[in-house]
Amino acid sequence: MIMPWEMQTVIVPKSLAGSLEEAIRIVKRVASKIYTSRETDSSYRFRQRPPEDFVAGTFRTSKLKSGVTVIYGEIKS
Repeated sequence: MIMPWEMQTVIVPKSLAGSLEEAIRIVKRVASKIYTSRETDSSYRFRQRPPEDFVAGTFRTSKLKSGVTVIYGEIKS
């Protein structure tokens, strides 16, 4: 059975992007949209979909070669 997995969040470390604008340019290379964004001490985080769209406990993290982290989850049916 194929799971309906989708991207939930893209995390860009500040070591890769010195500003929010630069982080947005990086995110647009891997994601088609930005639902919300926030800044932490060490990164910029861009949600692709609200967390409540996903099945609890299904989130998985994948680090891309570029240093960007992507969080995926199973979409609720």
